[in-house]
Amino acid sequence: MALEENSLEDRLIKISTRDSNKSLMVSPDKIYIFPVPKTTFQFLENIWQSFTNKMVSLVDFNDDPIFNFSIFEVIDQDEMKIVATATHFKLKEIAERRRIPGIEEYIKKSRPIHLGDPRNESAGFIRKSIIDFNKGLRPEVIFVNLKEEEIHPEKKVLLSETMNHAIGIPLFVNENPIGILWGITKDPIPEDKIRPLTLQLYSLFDVIEFVVAKEMESGNDHYIAQKNIEKADTVSNSRNLFYTTTKDQKEPVTSIIFKSHQYNIEYRMDASFIIPTTDGYAVSLKSFTPEKLNNTGKNLLLIPGFFCRRSVMDKLAKELALKYGYRVFLMDMRGRSRQTMPKHGKKEGWTVDNYIQDDFPEILRWIRWHYPSERTVVLGHSMGGMIPRFYVSSYEKIKELKEEFNLPQPEEYIAGIVSITSPNYISLKSNFIGLDTLKRGFSMLPHKMISDMILSMASFSMQATIQTIDLKKFFKLILNLHSSLRSFSYNIGTKVLTIKDFVGYKEITPPEWYFLMEDVFCEESVSVIMQFFQSQISNERSFWSNDGRINYTENFLNNFNMPIYSVVGTVDKIVPEESLTELKDLKSENKVITYYEQGHLGIIFHGETVRKICKGINEWIQGLK
Repeated sequence: MALEENSLEDRLIKISTRDSNKSLMVSPDKIYIFPVPKTTFQFLENIWQSFTNKMVSLVDFNDDPIFNFSIFEVIDQDEMKIVATATHFKLKEIAERRRIPGIEEYIKKSRPIHLGDPRNESAGFIRKSIIDFNKGLRPEVIFVNLKEEEIHPEKKVLLSETMNHAIGIPLFVNENPIGILWGITKDPIPEDKIRPLTLQLYSLFDVIEFVVAKEMESGNDHYIAQKNIEKADTVSNSRNLFYTTTKDQKEPVTSIIFKSHQYNIEYRMDASFIIPTTDGYAVSLKSFTPEKLNNTGKNLLLIPGFFCRRSVMDKLAKELALKYGYRVFLMDMRGRSRQTMPKHGKKEGWTVDNYIQDDFPEILRWIRWHYPSERTVVLGHSMGGMIPRFYVSSYEKIKELKEEFNLPQPEEYIAGIVSITSPNYISLKSNFIGLDTLKRGFSMLPHKMISDMILSMASFSMQATIQTIDLKKFFKLILNLHSSLRSFSYNIGTKVLTIKDFVGYKEITPPEWYFLMEDVFCEESVSVIMQFFQSQISNERSFWSNDGRINYTENFLNNFNMPIYSVVGTVDKIVPEESLTELKDLKSENKVITYYEQGHLGIIFHGETVRKICKGINEWIQGLK
């Protein structure tokens, strides 16, 4: 077996006090491998699929996938056996909960191999890793040429024509080995990519060890462990972990100091700051702070859109924090997590108005309280861009209606707004031919009546007790609404929007699709959805408050005069380019409009596009007062 020498500095976990005279050190083949403890094994059974899912999701610094296939070999009593596999191309099917016979059959076809079998090369790697771990070192990353080197016969029969090279890392939990995680490729890893990959695997080693041990000790929560492993940042190594306190928050904030291999910089991630708003709800903030801040005096607040958690903005956040030196906050709005929901089970839903009038000003107050000498640049994607624009332009009306005269003054708190594929009103490129006729009729009806009509036209139940729906049900609602409208007019077209249109990312990889389905997409309030439908059905090209007292679009077009940097996706079917033509007519003296050939989510997911957007944003912010 060919082993690539890994840097001792990279492998160092801690300074060991247990190193011994080399003449006394035992031979690796004499090391006894203990069975994985029963409680650990039972916990691992529920999460080891996440190990292989993460392995085939790894990408290099150019966003190119590294592995085509992954397997996990676990230590099971006195044997090692393959218990989990994943392929790069099948993650989309896994996310969509489809049965994948090939993977199941592969595991059934594999046979356990006794630890004492001299041909069990994996057991030999485990024994050597035990010695290294006792010296305070991470295990060596293993590089194996599967076509040229001797492979156990039970494994050789499992190899396909494209399985030529294997790269493995032994895994430990609570200082005991649990098995080896392998990534398999068709082509060898290029020389210049070996060390970056090795560092990623060390990061994954640390993540799995920490997450499994922590969850077994505290909550024994399989789901949380699985999600934390699958969404871990492996292009950074954690250096220190602390639990910190913050004003008016009982639960501690997790503060982790990382070293980024990609940006060659240290930074701290803090999660989560929980900020109460109204009616028992709260918002949640995560932050990235680079080791050296730039001299702009600006913090960045990133707000995700409809049906999305803040993790959808991670690529933007890290590029802006680690390359350009900004302190970046990412916001999860009310209802996005358990921490942001009322503690006593309130059933009331929420509206876009709550995001604009309640949640957003509380975040502005919180950031100003912690950083009184700095102003904020707000970056919003989709609905996340509507929130600051509509707050700023309807500020006087909101203050009057809420009778709250200490609302944060926009010009005092906000230096500028970056709006990424964010609509002025809702105009889905839905191909509903003949819808204009229906719009004229709907425009004469009260907004509440439109909402009730839409609900009644939906063929699946959305009773008052159901306050949120997920993205799949949302597009099912569109399909049912389309069918109902066709019963009014046969002139309505046959094509409807789908979840693929919402994603709008033609280059999306299966791991990225898996990430969207498993970690980004969340449920949304029915009342929020109804506001969007009201705007789509309305003939006024306007987005109104839920009570019909504020025309947000009209106020934005007439009143907005703050610096604004707009990013438009030219193939976006959710926020079509033609619905944003009025941006050029805003009163703002400092207004920039940029265009990218991407769809709705592709514009913040495609690596090259993200880098170009962030470069433009940074240059624009440098010129702000």
